[in-house]
Amino acid sequence: MPKLRMGVALVASLSLMLAAAGTASASKSERHVNMLDDCDMVSFDAVVGDGTCTKAGGVTFDEFIGQLIAQGRAPAWRFAPSHLSVPAGGSIEAYNRGGEAHSFTEVAHFGGGCVQVLNDVLGGLTPVLECGDPANFPGGLVPPGGETDTASLPAGVHLFQCLIHPWMRATVTVR
Repeated sequence: MPKLRMGVALVASLSLMLAAAGTASASKSERHVNMLDDCDMVSFDAVVGDGTCTKAGGVTFDEFIGQLIAQGRAPAWRFAPSHLSVPAGGSIEAYNRGGEAHSFTEVAHFGGGCVQVLNDVLGGLTPVLECGDPANFPGGLVPPGGETDTASLPAGVHLFQCLIHPWMRATVTVR
């Protein structure tokens, strides 16, 4: 009987080690990015419409617009991290941890977003070409609490931007 227990324990230990190794190797090729904001539900919904913001954040809509005018961005609206490296063939999993919808869209060049009102507040930005594809906008929007995954990324530098909030950007170096 002790030999049987020893054998079961050995098999269980090996199974756990193999499972852990599989998890570790999967995580080596996938990186995570958080899409963040700090919208105040009451003020954003009052101006933009019901359901625009789903949490009680600390930045009112008026403060948000003031930040855009003064700084060209709203600091709480960001991708974290904004610079990362991934091995060739790896991917990015982007989680929306904020209260508003965001996109994590690969763009050829950073530029304006798909919401003209925000482009105008930011000094008349020209929307990126990717705004012309309905699969990107509105099709690529990630709701609060949602996530999106990129395809496997080839070697090179890849640019990602939120198509609503164009100052939300990430640069991914793939080696």
